[in-house]
Amino acid sequence: MTTFPLRQAFRRKALTKSTLPYFWWRYIGNGRRTLRARSAETNFPDTGRIAQQIAREGIAFGPSENYLSEDGLRALAEASASILALSRSNEVQATIAKGNSEYKKPYLINLLPWDHQHALDSPLVRLGLDQKLLETVSLYLGLWPRLHAIGAWLNFPTQGEATEAQLWHRDPEDLRLIKVFIYLNDVDEKRGPFCYIPRTHPFSEGAAIVPQHKDSKRITDEEMRLTFPSEKWISCTGPANTMILADTVGYHRGGKPVEGNRILITFTYTSGTPLSRRRLRVTGKPIVGLTDIQRHAL
Repeated sequence: MTTFPLRQAFRRKALTKSTLPYFWWRYIGNGRRTLRARSAETNFPDTGRIAQQIAREGIAFGPSENYLSEDGLRALAEASASILALSRSNEVQATIAKGNSEYKKPYLINLLPWDHQHALDSPLVRLGLDQKLLETVSLYLGLWPRLHAIGAWLNFPTQGEATEAQLWHRDPEDLRLIKVFIYLNDVDEKRGPFCYIPRTHPFSEGAAIVPQHKDSKRITDEEMRLTFPSEKWISCTGPANTMILADTVGYHRGGKPVEGNRILITFTYTSGTPLSRRRLRVTGKPIVGLTDIQRHAL
């Protein structure tokens, strides 16, 4: 894989214009992926509209049937059952009762660690390779994406102030990226919904705006309100199977649950030359019948 230059200089920064490093990233580091995306036909009538919404706002969210094919919905049902079963384990329930995870994020239980080894034919991999989802991500990024990571976690109420990813931040994985979050239970304001500030993603009107803040990576609500009033924030509440597609180089945070838990599956899609090391581990022989864009995602 070609190494992207000046990685540290561009991590957690939203580009405001097409600079020389950006052109290198797109046309040299990801030239073949860009050409494939430009020449590929669309197979779903609404993926272009969804991609345009993300390009405009940085985010789209709603029922999973809006963003997945029938195959993807079947894979989601299987994956959801498996992850929800993990969330009911004695170990997980004991951690919730204790009120503090031993993970570096004390409010979060990793139901599926980032270094988990996935079988190629597992429901989660099939879901992450859903043809409609990949097509939407490709249309937004302008290149055929790489499935960078798969995760699943449970957020639960904890004592103290919001911390870590519960504070506003930009993600570091790539110059542009899409993260997908799928709620596996109903998430209202008390369960800490994902929150996003539209039009702060790369090449948007808010890309260059950086609120004054004390921490090098995180921004408190109070600090953020001085630049982006809270009425501009989107709080992504919804029933189980609500699905969020967002360029998380834009400002976002996970809410802090105060009552009840939030359980979700997440996928990260990047270019073929991401700024951060890829986390996905998949084993097994290639599945017969994979499309070209699915093979590129692996």
